[in-house]
Formats: sequence, structure tokens, C-alpha cells
Amino acid sequence: MKTSDNASSETTPQYTIDENVAAGEVTQLANKQFGTVFGVYLPTVLNILGVIMYLRLGWVVGNAGLGGTILIILTAYLITGTTALCISSIVTNIRLGAGGVFSIVSQSLGLEVGGSVGIQFYLAQTFASAMYIYGFMEAWKYLFPSHHAALVILGVYAVMVIVSYVSTGLAVRLQTIVMFGGVLALGCMFGGLLELPQLETPQFIGDFEYGSFWIMFAIFFPAATDVMVGSTLSGNLKKPRWSIPVGTLAAWGTTLLIYISLAVWYAVVASPEALKGNLTVAADKSIWNTGVTIGVLASCFNAGLSSLTVGPRVLQSLGQHRIVPFGNFFGRLQGNEPRSALLFTAALVLIALSAGDLNVLALFVTICFLLTYFTVNTILLIEQNLKMVSFRPSLPLPWWIPLFGSFACMSAILIISPFWGLVTILVSIGIYVYLNTKGLDTPWETIHGGVFVGIVNWAAKKVVRSTGKIGPRAWKPDLLLPIERRTQLDGYFRLLKSLLSPQGSVQVMAYLRDRDILPLIGLNQSISDLHQAGVFATASIIESSDYSTGLETTVDVLSGTLSRPNIIFVDIRDRSQDELQQTLEIAKKSKVGVVFYAVHPETILGKEQTLNLWIRDQSPRWHFSFNLSNLDLPLLLAYQLMTNWNADLKVLSRISEAQHLPVAQAYLEGLMEVTRMPKRYELQVEYGPFMPFLERAPRADLNIFGLSDKVDKENLLFIVQQVKSSCFFVLDSGNESALA
Repeated sequence: MKTSDNASSETTPQYTIDENVAAGEVTQLANKQFGTVFGVYLPTVLNILGVIMYLRLGWVVGNAGLGGTILIILTAYLITGTTALCISSIVTNIRLGAGGVFSIVSQSLGLEVGGSVGIQFYLAQTFASAMYIYGFMEAWKYLFPSHHAALVILGVYAVMVIVSYVSTGLAVRLQTIVMFGGVLALGCMFGGLLELPQLETPQFIGDFEYGSFWIMFAIFFPAATDVMVGSTLSGNLKKPRWSIPVGTLAAWGTTLLIYISLAVWYAVVASPEALKGNLTVAADKSIWNTGVTIGVLASCFNAGLSSLTVGPRVLQSLGQHRIVPFGNFFGRLQGNEPRSALLFTAALVLIALSAGDLNVLALFVTICFLLTYFTVNTILLIEQNLKMVSFRPSLPLPWWIPLFGSFACMSAILIISPFWGLVTILVSIGIYVYLNTKGLDTPWETIHGGVFVGIVNWAAKKVVRSTGKIGPRAWKPDLLLPIERRTQLDGYFRLLKSLLSPQGSVQVMAYLRDRDILPLIGLNQSISDLHQAGVFATASIIESSDYSTGLETTVDVLSGTLSRPNIIFVDIRDRSQDELQQTLEIAKKSKVGVVFYAVHPETILGKEQTLNLWIRDQSPRWHFSFNLSNLDLPLLLAYQLMTNWNADLKVLSRISEAQHLPVAQAYLEGLMEVTRMPKRYELQVEYGPFMPFLERAPRADLNIFGLSDKVDKENLLFIVQQVKSSCFFVLDSGNESALA
């Protein structure tokens, strides 16, 4: 999304283009029509003060008592309050697009996590709409007992769908009428205190006849969940960074005071038995029961309409990013309205209405909202602890607020319904795993990379402070590969994958000769191909006409890094005798290993099924020590190739004295045992001259030899011709250990 990131970007009409979602589709910021009051505060307040307040809060007071109910309210509001604070903090740090919580999560953790949470949030909003329609029906039946419940439900459902289909703006403008209905209802309820002959003595703790504390909490919690309504309409707000924090927190505080006041009102106007047995106490104990019923009808209609407006917006955002099937259908707008998404949502609401139980819907909505809130709190906690420069919200929060919010949400999920909570979590994980396979293209930077950078930085500091270096047990092959042409790297592709999988890496050092970039064109694609094959690879272009100088400079620079290469991998075909010797000297000075790769021009790497590992004569010291005398790196490379090729290994040794044959055989058997080599090996120890033994050596796809301190290129090429296969000539750095 390309927009200006300054104050005028939210006040000056301009165009924004989402190149990754709908190329060419342009929307004007001037069309964002809602401010703080009508876009955030009123929708949030009116959604919170809905069906639960009128039809279930008194029932909760009857079961839990005044003290228990206030504790339930405070628990719910602590959870939604921390979430409201976290949302507000996150919003002040990002450019929020359409989709509200989906946009928040996606911009932080990527489309995969955003999609898994966004789908849950969408379902919660959809089923919440059905819940509010049921509340409307119960209030309507209070006024008109003879009316058929199913007809009332279908009637109000049809009106909500039509209004939502016509215009989101129309739905928002209806809030003014609803607001007067809510004020009228509250006035009638508190006015009823004037007509009561005497007030009831509140029961501080109830008997919880119809369920435990957490069941009461689950039924009440949807009353407090709509703190995110304003953020969900973020795509229609003029100044989301300002409006969402201010409007959300103001609505949270306002509704908390109203709920506590109403809990006290219920406790003093009726006995616990009356509250449990009569769900319409709010109207019966008011100064004008019709006024309260009007308020209930208005609130339920508005809350249901709001959910039916919010849900399609979320689905439309999910469709835009190909997160849900038929994304093109759900993601399109008709006249700035997500009508395709609305029609599908309306069908889901109709299915949910068949559940026939307000309490069942409330329980499901509670778990979905809690999971969404858990994710939002966790995102802020992660971003705070990463301490990245990019995280600088205008509303910073102490770390314990999102920590408490995450813990409280997850605890509430598992306490309310361990089974359904676990099912919901597993469904979210399943959605995430599925979306991971789709290769979604997230059109913004996320904190995914920051998480891993933070982990790496922490680990690096621990290593440096404790030992100053990476020990042998943490060894993995990290190659430095000098090349002059991109095609060389392509030729090494299969070999690199076999040598480095699963944890190794390669740093490609590409030499730029005489500023001629043509031989290196396509290098980035070759690096990308290695990534796709599971090999971590990086590339740097070094402008140098002298191989040895460039190599020495590169090794010196990288030697100061924690993830420095530990093997210089050189193809001897491209290097002169002097360059190979200089490579060896550079490696010894920097304490890195060396692999000289000599390719047989005809066999190359053959079938990649057999290996020969040549162990030099150890006479007369055929015993083990921590220093295997230039055997560690050859053994480790042989193990890598045996594992990744699924190859068979022949361990060959030629000794100069016949009396050492038994001890040499025992040494090699012990060596294979203590180095934990796969059992697919054979030992072949012979006495006599080396060259005849070399000529009759068993055929292999690759031979691995040790390397002396002095390089003789002609001799290396001669060995390749004698064994009729490609060869590795290897020199340890002294930092490896095949015994580790």
C-alpha cells in the first residue's frame, strides 16, 4: 500500500493503490466518511449495551449475586480493556487498512496468522448477529405475546439484511435513532426506582443455581466483546490512528460504569428468585415498561445490524487476499459495499438462527472473541519485547498489560469450555497450516522477520558471553563459495543441497571482473532456487580482479561475525596452482576448513550412491584422541553425503607395514563406532604401495581424500583420473570434531 505517512495523509484527499490485491483498483481516502464519535464511540457503546444487558444481566445477578456479578463484569472488562489498550497501541504504530482486527494481525504476523484469526473473528461477528436477533425476538414477544417467534425472527432478519445491503452509511446513521432508544430505556429503568415501595437487600454472592461462575462469565462476556467494532470499520474512518484509540477507550469506560450501575439496579429491584425466573425484569420494574422494550428492540436491532455490517467487511478483506475460497467473489466491492460477502454472511446467520438458543450462541461467540483477543495481546507483547526501531507507537504500554491480557484470555477459554476451547484453537492452527501452503503474498512488512532476528540476536549474545565461539557440538557446514559466473553456482546445485541439508548454509562470493556484470546475471534467481530447495544461501558481489586478494578480504570481514563460514569450497578447475596454495594459507590463518573440489569430466557425481573415504596411514599411533589429525572434516562431510544421498561408504586405508594391519583394522572399526557413522559402510585396509592400491580402488561416485599443507594441482588431477570419479580434497580447520 503506497501512502504518505504524515499527518496530512489522513486529512488530505488522495489516492491509494493496493498493487498486491486488486491492481488498478483505486479508492479515494476522501470517501472515508466517519469520525471518532459516529465511526467508533457510538457503534461500540451501542453494541455493548445490547441484548445481554436487558435480557441476561438480571439473570446473572440472580445466579451470582451482586458481588459475583460485579466480579464477572470486572473480569470481562479487564480482558476487553487490556485488548482495547493493545489495539489502541498497535493502531498508533501502523497504517490500518480495512478489516480491523484482521488488518492488525496480518500486518504484524502475516496473512497466514491474520487469516486464521480473521476467520474466527468473522464467525464470531456472524453468530453474534444471530444472537442479537434472538434478543430482539424475546423483547418483541414481551410487547406482542401472540406473535409467532419464527415470523418475528425472519422479519427482523430480512430488514437487517436489506439495510446492510443498501449501505453501510445508512446502518451507521441509524445509530442516532438507536441512541435515543437506549437513553430512553435506561431512563425508564432507573426511573422505576421512584415507584418501588421498598428496595430489595442485595445478595452479595448467589447460589449459582444454573451454572458455575465461569458459565455465568461465558454468558455475560459477549456483552463486553464489541470493543473492536470501531477498529473493524477502520477502512471507513477518516483518522483511524486517532479515532480508534480515543473512541474505543471512551466507550469501554462508559459502558463499564453503566454495567456496574445496572448490576446494582437489578440487585435492588428484585429478589434472586425473581431475577432467575423472569428474563424481562428490566421492563417489569421500570417506570414505563414500553420505553424499556423500545430500548431493547433498538439496541438489539442496532447490535445485530452492526455485526451484519462488520462481518462482511472482514470477509471482504479475507477474500481480497485469497485467504478464503472464492476470494474474487467475496473480495469485490459493489458501490463501495461488500454485497457479495454480505449475501454469504446473511446465509450463515440464517443457519445460526436454527440453533434456537441464545445461551449456546453466547458461549460460541465468547470463545471466538477470546481467541481473537488473545492474539491481539500477544502481538503487542511480541513487538514490545523485540524492541525494534520500527515499533514506536504513539500510545506505549507497559509490558505487563499485554502479558496479563494474553494469560487472562487463554485461561478463560480453557476454563469456560476446555473441549470447545481446544477445538477452536486446533481449528485456528489448521487454518494457519493450510494458508501456509497457499504461498500468500503479504503486501506489507510483518514482524515475522523481527521475531527471528530477535531470537538470533539473543542467541548470539549468549554464545559470545559464554564461550566467545560456537563449539564443535553446534558445528554445521557453512560454506564460502567463490564463483565468477552464475552458471557455476547452478552446476553445484545438487551437490550443495546434499552437503548442506538440513542445517548448513552457503555464502556465495561472486567476483566482478572488469565491471562486467553479464556473467552474474540471474544470480539472485539461483540463490532463490537454493532457498526453495531448503538451503540457506546468501550472495555478495565483490569487485576484484585478483582472486586471492578478494578471498582474503572476504574471509577477514566475515571472520568477525558469529555466523562466519567454516569451509572454503573451491573448484580446482578454475584456480591456478598458486591460487590454490594461497587459498590454503588464507584458510589456515583464519582457522577455517578447505574443500578442493576436483570434477571428473565424464562421471561428474555419477549416481550419487557410493562414497570412498580415504584414511591415511596413522602408523605407529593407531589410537584415538580428540585430535583426529585431519579426519574430522572428511568424516563429517562423508556423513552429510551418506545421509542425504542415502549412500554406501567404503573406508579405505593403505598402510606401509604389514604388522600394523590388525591394529589399523581395529582402529577404523572403532573410528566408525565412536563417530556414529551410519552402518552402511565397509572397511578395506591393505598393505603395500599407494599407487597400485589407488588404481584398483572400488568404484565410487565421489572419493574423499585428506589434503596436505602443500598443494600440487597436477597430482590432484592425476588422482581424479586414477579413481575415475570426482574427488574432494579436504583440510580440517581444527575447530571441527567428528567425536562431538
